[in-house]
Amino acid sequence: MLYASNETQQQEIQLRIQPIGQVSVQNEVKSKNKTTRDEEPGQEIYERYCVVCHKDGLAGAPRFRNEQDWKPRLTGRTLDDLVASSLKGLNAMPAKGTCIKCNEDDLKAAISYMLPKS
Repeated sequence: MLYASNETQQQEIQLRIQPIGQVSVQNEVKSKNKTTRDEEPGQEIYERYCVVCHKDGLAGAPRFRNEQDWKPRLTGRTLDDLVASSLKGLNAMPAKGTCIKCNEDDLKAAISYMLPKS
């Protein structure tokens, strides 16, 4: 709907907003949301939900790939034990961290991504 006080103004508005060309897309357009870098499994979840606490060790969270921080949590425990703790929540971390939509496999991938690389 155009708002003009007379016919002349309406015609001027229509001239100003008329299409000036066409666009033809020949190749597949890549999503702007996807990065071109190769992501490791669990990286996206870590960067979206876990990084806030695990980057700097907020509230005692083990820091990303920091062997010293993770060692006491790994001693005598398996990856499945860590996943179980993340599902229930532990200390200051709420259940599933902050990723309510994450399932067990998502959390396992994120934890594996955060663990120190051997």
